Amino acid sequence: MLDLTNRSGLAFAAALLLAPALGACSGMSGRTDPPVDPTQFPANYKPEVAAFMRTYLTNPTKVRDAYIGTPALKPVAGKQQYVTCVRYNPRDSANKYEGNTQNVVIFLTGRMNQFLPDDPEMCAGLAYQRFPEIENMVP
Repeated sequence: MLDLTNRSGLAFAAALLLAPALGACSGMSGRTDPPVDPTQFPANYKPEVAAFMRTYLTNPTKVRDAYIGTPALKPVAGKQQYVTCVRYNPRDSANKYEGNTQNVVIFLTGRMNQFLPDDPEMCAGLAYQRFPEIENMVP
């Protein structure tokens, strides 16, 4: 039980009562963050995908036939999101080429959110371009 008959007990009780009120004030700086746009275009999609693939691939050196599509808005789980696809021929840990591979990349708020197996429907209609950023990777 708290003893309010002495000064230290009274000061402690006052501090306990004022702490939540003062804490609430510190969060109100008058600044509001801009709203998040889930369909923001991924302006840095090439370097972001290349950085991810450097860690994703078993052997990130000398990838062949690399292409990436320009991101396009497509329906993902009922919502519009930017999507692109990456085509490439990676090498395995024994330095043998595995064959052409394609993955789907889904972006949320302009950032890479998912890297999924090939989905021909999602990759249809994309404008592909060479992707030397992953062909020239070094470990």
